[in-house]
Amino acid sequence: MARERRRKRNNVGMKRGWGTEISAAAAALFFIASAAGAGAEDAAVVEARALLAVGKAAEAARVLEPVCRRDPSAAAAGYYLGCCYAAAGRWEEARAFFERSATRYPDSPQTYYNLGVVYNQLGNYRAAAHAFEECLLLDPANGDADFNCGLAYYYAGEPVRAIQHLRAARALDPVASDVLYYLALSYEEIDRRVAAATWGEYLKAAAADPAERPYVETARRHIAGLRGQPGL
Repeated sequence: MARERRRKRNNVGMKRGWGTEISAAAAALFFIASAAGAGAEDAAVVEARALLAVGKAAEAARVLEPVCRRDPSAAAAGYYLGCCYAAAGRWEEARAFFERSATRYPDSPQTYYNLGVVYNQLGNYRAAAHAFEECLLLDPANGDADFNCGLAYYYAGEPVRAIQHLRAARALDPVASDVLYYLALSYEEIDRRVAAATWGEYLKAAAADPAERPYVETARRHIAGLRGQPGL
């Protein structure tokens, strides 16, 4: 069964929106503290982080690539190079660095989050869901991880699990339009009445958000389709 998608938006720097926000900052102190004695690596990471902060991912990658070539085990440099590649849409290259980081530092929730983002982009939805769930074990109040885990399960064809995570995300942000949109889609597969009600809630939330205008007509079409079915 084909899964409906929202139109793809700009990837990096959005709170939600296709599960594409890669976070570089949260793990900084963890990785730098773990790289004891790696002075050259630390200097490159500091420079790269500054470049990433102003959206210069390509320049940051050029700073980090020589460090990682010299020392493939460089933890902080590898993590941030993964962030650079993800920002450029180089998902396979980002995956390799984040998988390595997750193996070496299994207590970093942000690494699992970023790994989930990459798997979602590569269409490996069950692996993405597993990565987000690992993130949530370490950071249970991460609403973006719950949202993206819900997306992963929705696209994997597991609406019940999708709903579980989307409801958790909604508990933290009750009028988040992206959450309501995918929650309505997921409910359509198991409970048409709840789906119709959720689409209605989405339309209320979307009314105050100009960015949602492209999706409002889709929501109305879904509501009309559900109301046209017997028993609703």
